[in-house]
Amino acid sequence: MVFAGAIGIILLLVTLTRGGETPTPRNAPAPNAQTSQPPSVAPPTPGDLNSEWVSQSPSPTIAVGAETALTFNFRNTGKVAWVRGAASEARLGYVTDGSQFDDRMAIDWANAERPAVQTEAVVPPGQVATFTFKIRGVTPGTFRLNVRPVVDGIAWLPDQGVYIEVTVR
Repeated sequence: MVFAGAIGIILLLVTLTRGGETPTPRNAPAPNAQTSQPPSVAPPTPGDLNSEWVSQSPSPTIAVGAETALTFNFRNTGKVAWVRGAASEARLGYVTDGSQFDDRMAIDWANAERPAVQTEAVVPPGQVATFTFKIRGVTPGTFRLNVRPVVDGIAWLPDQGVYIEVTVR
């Protein structure tokens, strides 16, 4: 049925059913159909998280104005997967204690104290995560950048004394 009025048109759709049947909307999934919603996952606890340093880029020497990419690899030795974009996402944290690093060297970091986010979509326990980021030489000198993995809002992972020295000439 269609009703016309001074303000607009109202369309009324009437569906007739037989003997107690419930109508199913046209775009609704069939009864008992599987939906594609992801399962909800609780955030990890600090006790679920652990890591182990595996490898890193060699310490570079670069010119003022030059850029280079640095990579660190850490094994997930915890109990839960690190999932990029989720509460268990692992990031590489810049540890300011003992670092002699010029913040102007950072290029497109995740934020001022997070040079990189895990490259892989999912890093299950026992697998290795890759953290890659760029820096730029801004003034001559030797700069030390201390790093360790962190799951923001949950916990810093163990400090294994990992660092890299960058020489700018």
